[in-house]
Amino acid sequence: MIAALLALIGFDFAVPVFANTPEIRDVAVSKIGNRYHLDITVYHTVENSTHYVDTVRVNIGSENYTDMPMGPHSLSQDSTFTIPYDLGELPSDPVGVGVWVRCTKDGWSAFWSGNVPELSLPIMLIGFVLVTSLVVFAFRKAKLVSD
Repeated sequence: MIAALLALIGFDFAVPVFANTPEIRDVAVSKIGNRYHLDITVYHTVENSTHYVDTVRVNIGSENYTDMPMGPHSLSQDSTFTIPYDLGELPSDPVGVGVWVRCTKDGWSAFWSGNVPELSLPIMLIGFVLVTSLVVFAFRKAKLVSD
């Protein structure tokens, strides 16, 4: 009975502990000429001057890992910040971009992956609507001809 009471008291005062690993919130890709740039938005709370994001790792495809070391950044209250990353000149649009960031204390973030978009979302949406309209129009015309 006493053990059960102590267990209940222990559960009431238990505080969950979460690792403070960095979290990649967004990766925006831009292309100027043949040069690709990433703007990596990271969420990470800074506890002190020895606890910060120190490395960005970018992978293109399955074998091309590049690390960019970083020094300590300002200890501001804002826990979300953007890291610019220059991929340089590439012969073609990269496929399978992967990004990680590492904290000096808590280690690597979860893996972020995506493709560099060749067209923006509004342009793809307009194209999808046009193609769908043409298909519907063609089917209706074919149905009228067959009747």
